[in-house]
Amino acid sequence: MPTASLDAVLPRSGSTVKADAQSREVGRTHCKVSVDGKTVLSAFSEWKRDASIATVAGSNPYIELDGQRSEDGTYAWSSKGGVRLISCPAAAKEHPDMNQLFVRVLIYDKKFSDIHAAKNLLLAYARSVADSAACRGTAS
Repeated sequence: MPTASLDAVLPRSGSTVKADAQSREVGRTHCKVSVDGKTVLSAFSEWKRDASIATVAGSNPYIELDGQRSEDGTYAWSSKGGVRLISCPAAAKEHPDMNQLFVRVLIYDKKFSDIHAAKNLLLAYARSVADSAACRGTAS
């Protein structure tokens, strides 16, 4: 993911940034980013079956949908993060019981309110997952 997208949502007062991902498997990713030991955002990828953007976004208390939705209906966002449906044909073959891959970004800082930076982070993360070797079916 481009660091400029990440930098735009991180607190300016921190001195130590750490990312921790329990799994890097597409569809089971949960990466936490902390600044000076405090979790400031999380990024997820998860498989769902027949879910809507509103359902996935609504299941998370940190995503407040301010009516911001893409024209094509594949993503929605607010100043606290967002959710996007992405294409991942190679990894989808390994999950025949699920038919949709969603990525979510959650920003925990209550003072953060830059809706454009949150959208840019969501789109950058979605692009990095969709462009991954796991989604494209190429060797890493």
